[in-house]
Amino acid sequence: MKRLIAAISLIIILGCGVYAVAYMQQNVPITYDGSNVDVYELQQNPQDYDTSDPDGVASIIVQENLAKTQAVNNVTAIVFDFRGYDTLGESFVLLIAITGATVILRRKRDRWEGGKK
Repeated sequence: MKRLIAAISLIIILGCGVYAVAYMQQNVPITYDGSNVDVYELQQNPQDYDTSDPDGVASIIVQENLAKTQAVNNVTAIVFDFRGYDTLGESFVLLIAITGATVILRRKRDRWEGGKK
């Protein structure tokens, strides 16, 4: 019975994931593809780079990166400045998952020492 419930739950979760991906493919427009960005020029002179073409989040990153983070490299600024709290949260979730699995899967000493089951 437990395997049937687990299989049904897995099928429902996978079905929701497939539906979400299909929905995003059809309804979410691509705002900026980055095809006209000269990455070398952007790294060498971020203040002089023409930011009139990009739109959306790309424009914000290019225009305000140096002022907000004092980092010349945009990728480094995003990973270490903007995503730092996200990475810390992911580490916390991983720690809680490991702790929960340890608590659930541990065995009592009585079982190993010949006590009652």
